[in-house]
Amino acid sequence: MRLLIVTQKVDPADPILGFFIRWIKALAKQCDEVLVIGQFMGVHSLPENVRVFSLGKEKGVARWRQILHFWALQWKLRKQYDRVFVHMTPIWIVLGSPLWLLMRKPMYLWYEVRRGGSVLKLGLLCVRRVFSATSHGLPAASKKQLVVGHGIDVDFFTPSPEEREEGLIVTVGRITKVKHLDVIVSEFAQLSSSCNLVIAGVPITLEDQEEAQKLKKSIEELGISDRVRIGPISHDHVCSLLQRASLVLHAGSGGLDKIILEAMACGCPVVASSHAAQDVLPEQCVCENDAMADCAQRILELPAQERSQLSEDLRRRVVEGHSLKKLVERLVTEMTSEAVESGK
Repeated sequence: MRLLIVTQKVDPADPILGFFIRWIKALAKQCDEVLVIGQFMGVHSLPENVRVFSLGKEKGVARWRQILHFWALQWKLRKQYDRVFVHMTPIWIVLGSPLWLLMRKPMYLWYEVRRGGSVLKLGLLCVRRVFSATSHGLPAASKKQLVVGHGIDVDFFTPSPEEREEGLIVTVGRITKVKHLDVIVSEFAQLSSSCNLVIAGVPITLEDQEEAQKLKKSIEELGISDRVRIGPISHDHVCSLLQRASLVLHAGSGGLDKIILEAMACGCPVVASSHAAQDVLPEQCVCENDAMADCAQRILELPAQERSQLSEDLRRRVVEGHSLKKLVERLVTEMTSEAVESGK
């Protein structure tokens, strides 16, 4: 199979989307050739059968010029790919579908957000399948949706033999409203003063920056400034943070956040109020927002043997249901069989 991937960033250093490099590498093992069109390209190292084309966002290229370049690449490379896989950005399905339909290139979308507007609806009309990590991945049910689990590199995200830092609590991800970080800092403030919180993330949009300012103000008002650190972290350093942490807190209201699964793969306990997390976490790790502090305290106080058993159970759940290898095998199988059935 010759696959064209369209994604936002091809940059292992990116704190939010750096993980996608691992997806590209895994797909390259299953495909004859992989072409990647990314809006933004950073320094990377990929297999020989992968070629990356940037739309120039890293150079400040205007959006309209990125679109023109996208259309040009779409046509220029037309004889070098058989199928199209768009990651998280249905706008590229909408913009690319007229030509892809004309060229009879099957289109597939990955989406796991739980929200979306008219662009997503239009995109769903054009694709053969929309892949999601969970049933919570789309804002509304679709016959085209196929739940395939998340893709966590369980060979990279592994437990460490080193002792965890007692009282180190972390939350990882973009600083934005849907992550409900206000809930996390409020609940954290109720824990022992021996606990410290690391918020590993950055704001992206102007709205995010406003949210970050509100968060800092809340931290000051709660009197926990000396116990909370906020800052970016590259994807490659997320693993070491999760290996050291005693606990991960998560209150996001979107789809199943991969940080939950990455933490589980590292054997790090997670306390989450997300509805999407209820399908993957044991009951003792799930709570409502206003009960997060109590739930976290119970986990932190677990005897060593029970904590070890919990860590093993968490990792097992990810290995069996959300490993990158299994996900890629499923994606390739689905895209290949779909194309065969259609005579492609």
